[in-house]
Amino acid sequence: MGGENVYQFGIRSGSKEEFLFGREHTNFYPFDVAAPLKSALPKLGSRPVYVTIDIDVLDPSCAPGTGTAEAGGITSRELLEAIHMIAGSDVNVVGCDLVEVAPIYDPTEQTPIVAAKLIREMLLGFVK
Repeated sequence: MGGENVYQFGIRSGSKEEFLFGREHTNFYPFDVAAPLKSALPKLGSRPVYVTIDIDVLDPSCAPGTGTAEAGGITSRELLEAIHMIAGSDVNVVGCDLVEVAPIYDPTEQTPIVAAKLIREMLLGFVK
């Protein structure tokens, strides 16, 4: 089981070497989520899949409470649509997580609200 089984979507920050490694050794789709995810799901079929979501895929306007906030991310609606796309597919999600949530960096409490919604939708959608 190598990098050909790793799919990365929406990454917008990294060194030149990290991006080259991602392109050469994984299924690497920086800066975009919906279109490449839609095309990747049929390739996965009913294989067991672990889904990890880094909250910094979201634009800081949607989730400022993360250690690595960077402009140009997707919206919370787009991420919810991606979760629903996975949930509605034949993919066998065997586990999932949401990482990099740092409420201390968000005095508005927007980030934990978004995080709770994402986790709720993953639990409801991925359990079959």
